[in-house]
Amino acid sequence: MTRDEGTLMTDKYLLDGIRVVELATFVFGPAAGTILGDFGADVVHIEHPQIGDAYRHLPQLRPLPECAENYCWILTARGKKSIALDVRSKEGHDVAVELVRRADVFITNLHPSVLEKLAMRYEDVAALNPRLIYAHATGYGDQGAEAEKPGYDATAWWARSGLMDAIRPHGADFPLATAAMGDHPSSIALFGAIALALFDRERTGKGRRVRSSLLANGAWANSILLQAALCGGTTYEVPPRSHSLNALVCPYVCADGRGLYLAMVQEAVEWDRFTQAIGRTELRNDPRYKDLPSRRANAPSLVNILDAVFASKPLAYWRGELDRNTVTFGVIAQIDELPDDPQLNANGVFRAVDGSPGLRTIDSPLHLDGAEKRPPGRAPELGEHGREILRDLGYPDARIDALVSAGVLREPVSGS
Repeated sequence: MTRDEGTLMTDKYLLDGIRVVELATFVFGPAAGTILGDFGADVVHIEHPQIGDAYRHLPQLRPLPECAENYCWILTARGKKSIALDVRSKEGHDVAVELVRRADVFITNLHPSVLEKLAMRYEDVAALNPRLIYAHATGYGDQGAEAEKPGYDATAWWARSGLMDAIRPHGADFPLATAAMGDHPSSIALFGAIALALFDRERTGKGRRVRSSLLANGAWANSILLQAALCGGTTYEVPPRSHSLNALVCPYVCADGRGLYLAMVQEAVEWDRFTQAIGRTELRNDPRYKDLPSRRANAPSLVNILDAVFASKPLAYWRGELDRNTVTFGVIAQIDELPDDPQLNANGVFRAVDGSPGLRTIDSPLHLDGAEKRPPGRAPELGEHGREILRDLGYPDARIDALVSAGVLREPVSGS
């Protein structure tokens, strides 16, 4: 397999030599660039010269955790190069266009009208770079009445897709989304589209536009319930615990206040093992629970029994018993304990940040045997690499200095 100039692919990382330019903010689009960078791509992130990417300031939003480290930026901007550039100015726009002209992948989440004003729609830049993979991340899609509507994952992926309402028990408050809970899985979809387009380019020599939206990804995440609706199924509603429909797919609280989630989808196979695990084998012969229809009909009373059972001993005890009897369940983990979780660590979910002793980040969840990932690098300061990037484009220092003086380019504040 060869690259553009026909040179043999002997690079250390799978995407060595792939150049990515991001004109995007927050998480959905840039997180796809993070994954490309994990596999060796060189990623340049264009930021506003005054405020930078607003995502830098997300940890200030409550109730997100307070922390001395900018954990949001560490996660998604790792290993990228930052150029703080006023793309609305002619000089800044020229730089952005030149970066895109030389790029393999361009990632943006700007609205269609903004891209039109900047002359950075696919049809604008494809003539300059026919091999370009142009990736457009949107909130609500690029067609229809809501194409220009601002959208975060909390609004487009979580609320608009029906997920927010679907998990709300009857009469309860609407549950809040956690930060970027829809952005990161959606970024996998955009990454997949980019990877497919790069593969197609190897065969055809031509780039193309690819796109994905938070709304479409939310619909995919909620697709079983949506498919039921498409097929005329009954309206889905989570019943209150007192009216539970299934005691064996249900969360329980243990004596130490920790939780576990029973997920006995193959109940007919697991019922006897489960009653053995909890020391209540007499339930097998109880007419209320002797078979699946009976357990469904009497689910609320079984929930009451199991509430008392699990409340009698701590999580560690029940975890041992349920595992020993091969019962399907999950520990309801607490965030603060996960950095030391042996299963996560055994599978390399956390990786050390290169050059930052003691700092770890979360690895992207894709692995190819024989394809080593690049160690996560430090996230950049605002405009840290602007001069380096412009020099690579052939700009002399005098011209770069003029751009800085004109406010087109921002360089890092000394000592920041």
